Amino acid sequence: MQNGCCKLLGVDITVGTREELLAVCSALIGIGGAVSTVNPEILANSREDRALKRALGASVNIPDGVGVRMALRARGVMTDTLPGVELGEELLDIRPVRLGIVGGVSGVAEAAMENLLARHGTLSAAFAVSGYGKRYAEYREILKGSGADIVFVCMGSPKQELFIYEMRREFPSVLFVALGGSADVYSGKSSRAPLVFRRSGTEWLFRMLREPRRIRRLPSLIRFAGYALFEKNGKKPMQNGKRKLFFQKKSSEN
Repeated sequence: MQNGCCKLLGVDITVGTREELLAVCSALIGIGGAVSTVNPEILANSREDRALKRALGASVNIPDGVGVRMALRARGVMTDTLPGVELGEELLDIRPVRLGIVGGVSGVAEAAMENLLARHGTLSAAFAVSGYGKRYAEYREILKGSGADIVFVCMGSPKQELFIYEMRREFPSVLFVALGGSADVYSGKSSRAPLVFRRSGTEWLFRMLREPRRIRRLPSLIRFAGYALFEKNGKKPMQNGKRKLFFQKKSSEN
C-alpha cells in the first residue's frame, strides 16, 4: 500500500490506506479546503471539461470506486478507496464541528441533518438547504455568519465541484466536501447496496439494477477505461478537431 499522490487522467489522486485517506481529509478541518471523492465517471468527464478539471486541481481527490482502484493498480499503485457517503460520516467523529449541507430536493438536506445530529453527539447544525433553485449569491448569504466548519455539497458532478471552486474564494477556512448523492442516503430517501456488493466493489452495479436510468452513465465508464488504457501505454487520445477515438464524446462544435 502506498501513501501519497498519483496522477490519473491528469488529476492528482491521493492514495493510501483507508485510515490514511481519512487522515488527509480530517487534517483540513479548521484549516479549510476542498475534498472530492472521484469515480470513473468524474475522471472521464474531467478529461473533456476544463472547468471540472480546474476544480479538481484545487481539491484533495480521494479514490471512490473499483474502477479507479483497478486503474491505479494497473500502474503499480495499491490503494484503498473511501466512498463519499462513508467519508462524510467519519469526518463528523473526528472533533466537534458545525455542519452545513447543500443538496437534494426540498426537505432532503434538512432530513439528512436531523439524522446525522442523532448519530453524532458532538455535531451541531450550521444550515441545511436544497441544492436546487438558488443562485450562488443566495448560498453565499447562507454561508456568511453560519459558523460552518464543514459543508457537505451533495449536488452531483460537475455542479458540486464547480460550486465548491467558487465558494472557496470567499470562505477559505471552511472545509467543503463533494459527496454526490450522500444527502439522499443520510436522509433515508435512498439506501446503500447490501454489504456483499460494497465489499466486492460492485455497488455501482447494484445501483444500476435498482435505478435503470443510471445506464446512461455507461458511456462515461467506457471513456474512462479507454483513457486509462491509453494513458497507461503512454499514448494520448486525439482531440480538438483531430481524429477521435470511439470512446470520446462528439464535439459540440460539429
